[in-house]
Amino acid sequence: MALTKPTRRGRHDRPAPRRQDNSAPDEHEPQELPDEVLQLCLELKAADYRAEIRSGQIVVSPWMSKESNDIIDRLTNVLIPLKLVNGWRFHYNWAVHIPPLLDHRLPDMIVARREVEYLDPLRVHGHSLLLVVEVCSPGTRKADWQEKPLDYARAGVPLFLIVDPVPTPRRVTLMSDPLPGLEPFDVRQPYRKIATAEEGEVVELPEPFGIKIETSALFDDDEPETTPREPAG
Repeated sequence: MALTKPTRRGRHDRPAPRRQDNSAPDEHEPQELPDEVLQLCLELKAADYRAEIRSGQIVVSPWMSKESNDIIDRLTNVLIPLKLVNGWRFHYNWAVHIPPLLDHRLPDMIVARREVEYLDPLRVHGHSLLLVVEVCSPGTRKADWQEKPLDYARAGVPLFLIVDPVPTPRRVTLMSDPLPGLEPFDVRQPYRKIATAEEGEVVELPEPFGIKIETSALFDDDEPETTPREPAG
């Protein structure tokens, strides 16, 4: 199967096969990807592409920038002690199923317990996770703020952390306590609790984390640059 690289502008959309019957999907019934769509998404993943399904469209996007990767790396360092004590797992390429349709999102980072609920080889159930993290970039910021809170709340993700280095001052927002019974295109605020901390302030992750994070630690620009060692002799 030939794969086409995403352009700098963004992504390639490919419609997922439509349902063959006229019955509406049961929002309480997990939706299964058609075999050919699941296989395509797995092949794209194996080829190092980010393949999401949004509103029935397969969307292929570029991977994170160096800045976003640096932020995720710093957050990983902050959470490592909790990971080791509790036996948690960090994941950077799992898909979160967005019910009741076939949609799924690929967060920049997932924190989960050892045992999570899988829907299929590609996707997990959001309610079985501990934390989902997205790092904004100029190209993803609109979706990060306007689309993903509703998607992750519909999936039952308990804690959604948005790290936004684009504006001045830079900021971190934690959304928690998702509303039940959310519909696609629901206009209600999907999370009941929203806490925003600007750079230099503290954001608190509730239990089972129970920690406060200095936001400056995620935006540290003073890390020493590494330079290649000169060959000996």
